Amino acid sequence: MPLAELRRRWPDDVSERVLVAFDCANESRIGDDEVLGRVPLTLDIDHHHDNTRFGDVNLIVPDASSTGEVLRDLFRELGVELTPDISEALYTAIVTDTGRFQYTNTTPKTFLLAAELLRAGADRQRVFQGVYESVQFAKLKLLARALDRAQVYEGGRIVISYLLRTDFAEVGAAEPYSEGIIDYLRAVEGAEMAVLIREPPREGGPTRRVSLRASVDELDVSAIARKSGGGGHRQAAGFSSEASIEEITEF
Repeated sequence: MPLAELRRRWPDDVSERVLVAFDCANESRIGDDEVLGRVPLTLDIDHHHDNTRFGDVNLIVPDASSTGEVLRDLFRELGVELTPDISEALYTAIVTDTGRFQYTNTTPKTFLLAAELLRAGADRQRVFQGVYESVQFAKLKLLARALDRAQVYEGGRIVISYLLRTDFAEVGAAEPYSEGIIDYLRAVEGAEMAVLIREPPREGGPTRRVSLRASVDELDVSAIARKSGGGGHRQAAGFSSEASIEEITEF
C-alpha cells in the first residue's frame, strides 16, 4: 500500500483541521482522545455495533462487513471514481475484517463488492501476499512462544495464551507482529473462544492488551470486552487491563 505520506504525529495546525476517524469504535482507538477537544470538527465513520458516536458527525453502519464497505457506499453517493489504489485499499479492509471472507459478517453484498473492487483494479494476489504471506521471522518466533504457552479451559471450549514484554524484546518483534496469532488459537478443534493476552513492548501504554475471538454465533465477545472498558465485534473484540495474566485468565 502507498504509505509514503503516512503521519504518525498530529500536525502543528491540528486545531484548524477536520478529524476523520475510520474504524474506531470509541475515542481511545484514536490513540489520543484529547485531540477531540482541539479539532473544530470530528467525523466518525465506522461499522462497530458498539460505536460510542463520539464524532460531531457519525456515519455508523453496524450491518456492514467492514468500514471499507461503508466507504464504498459513501464514495458512490459522492461520485468518487474507483481507482486501482482506492479499490485495493478497500479490498484490503474487507478481506482483513471478514477473516478472508470466513466470519459471519460476510454477506452476499460483501462478495459483490469484492468482485467490483477486483474489476476496478485491486490486485487480489498482492493483497494476500502482503497481508498473509510476508511474515517476518521474528513473528514466527513470537508465534512459537504463544503456541507453547497455550492452555485449554472449560473442556476445550476456551483457549488462552499470553505474550510477555520480554518476548518481544528477545525475538526482536514489534507489537504489530502479534496480529493474527490469536487465529491459531481460535482454530483449535472444539474451541468456542480464543484469548491472547499480551504485554505491549513500548512504555507508556496499558500494562496488558487482551484480544478475544469467538467461533460460534451465540457468543458475543464484545459484551465481555465492554465489561472491561473495551469493545469490538461479536466475534472479534478486545480490551486493555492493568490486571495480572492470572487475574485476566480467571476473569
